[in-house]
Amino acid sequence: MSTLALGPLEIALLFTCLWLLGHAYHLSRSKCPLPPGPQGWPIIGNILQIPSFFPWLTWRQWTQQYGDIFHYKLLGQSVIVISSPALVSELLNERHHGYDNRPKLTMMCDLVGWDQTTVFMPANQVWREHRKNMSRLFGSKAAVGKFFGIELLGARKLMRRILEEPTGVKAHLQNWAGSLSINISYGYDVKDAHDKYLADANEAVCQFFRLQKPGEFMVDLLPWLKYLPSWLPGAGFQRTAKCYRQTLRRVIDLPFQMVQRQLSAGTAKQCFTSDLLSADDYSQDREYALKTSAATIFAGGADTTAGQLHALLLLMMLYPEIRQKAQAEIDQVVGSERLPDFSDRDRLPYVKACLTEAFRLHTLVPFAGMRVAAEDDVLCGYFVPKGAIIQPNTWLIAHNPEVFPEPFEYVPERYLAEKPPPHPREFSFGYGRRICPGILLADASVWIGATMFLALFDIQPTEGSPTSFDQSPQGVLDGGATCHVKRFACKITPRSAKAEVLIRAIDHEL
Repeated sequence: MSTLALGPLEIALLFTCLWLLGHAYHLSRSKCPLPPGPQGWPIIGNILQIPSFFPWLTWRQWTQQYGDIFHYKLLGQSVIVISSPALVSELLNERHHGYDNRPKLTMMCDLVGWDQTTVFMPANQVWREHRKNMSRLFGSKAAVGKFFGIELLGARKLMRRILEEPTGVKAHLQNWAGSLSINISYGYDVKDAHDKYLADANEAVCQFFRLQKPGEFMVDLLPWLKYLPSWLPGAGFQRTAKCYRQTLRRVIDLPFQMVQRQLSAGTAKQCFTSDLLSADDYSQDREYALKTSAATIFAGGADTTAGQLHALLLLMMLYPEIRQKAQAEIDQVVGSERLPDFSDRDRLPYVKACLTEAFRLHTLVPFAGMRVAAEDDVLCGYFVPKGAIIQPNTWLIAHNPEVFPEPFEYVPERYLAEKPPPHPREFSFGYGRRICPGILLADASVWIGATMFLALFDIQPTEGSPTSFDQSPQGVLDGGATCHVKRFACKITPRSAKAEVLIRAIDHEL
């Protein structure tokens, strides 16, 4: 008697074909057509047409060809890209109940556990608790003001480190932003760049970058692969997931346990975690939501803050006339006898415009606002199938010449006009109930870091410096899902002898 024995590869192909057939049948039931889009290959769809880096440049070409809504497939997964701000707002703000969840990356969420953090957590009760925790402690300008002392101290330390080692500015920015996040989350003062908590956070962020890279892990495209044992050939992603899971576990548990011990000993400082643990309405069943929301701030906020300020410094080098105009405003308001502080903020409109325009020009998160459709829907006469990934074309929205004339130029004055264009927070920080809860805190961090730097330092090109803010793959950006400015050569010097005296005096304040 003969038997049919299927090996792992044959079983994998069988499951893939069955899944694709089921998906195709579901799409065929709709009376409305899918949005137009590029022709793909059978089974794999358009996967070979989407580059791992700078995919938004491909989306720009397809928008020009197919319009503000287009559709493509990745191994049967429908992706709908929307380049119209009005349509994005209609779907993700006005109809948000059907689009509250983000796509679930199998490696990132199921295997490593990043769905414990606010960004990737499904819209459940714990997620609502996360939002409540963050809104409670920094959801208003008054609430954020409680952390201004920490922000000022962190910015002063950053200035001192830049003076001592100006060539290491990118590392200084990363350590500054990480230290700030740890202090706000846990009241912990980082002493040096080798701190164990900071090292864990930096390692987790590096792993996060790899996890969100398109096409990096086949299990994200074929989710059933997650059931393969780690010893099977081709299942090395399971061993990677175990390592990454341990890093994330340390980030979530260790600093939280430190604050618990400090509270018991009566030595805890005011911070996000201690405030919530000490709240009258705190109960043991809320511990998981508290510590995972604290870890979101700890691991998630630092990288974007550092990335935004690093891009601003490059722009200040490339546009010296703008830098000098901002510095003149600071000199007029602050003078040369003290450091800037938050009381100066409303009196520095040009500095504010410089930051706002930098956020627009450098779209740090070109994928911002990605969601998944909870049910079948219709948009502008096109079918939006259940499970489709909805991708706002954030980078193109920020560079739309009809809204932002000369969109690839750095023009702070556009935000000083009587009728300024949309602020980047309207499209760069997410939409609806998924909008970034730390907007006000991030704004404060970047503002004080940028203003203090401009008050104290000049930044000029040197040998090997870029000559423009070139956003092509050959230019100044790395092209990742979180799109950073590459390390660049520059010359940073104190603006004057008085400025250097102010920086060196910081040692006596710390």
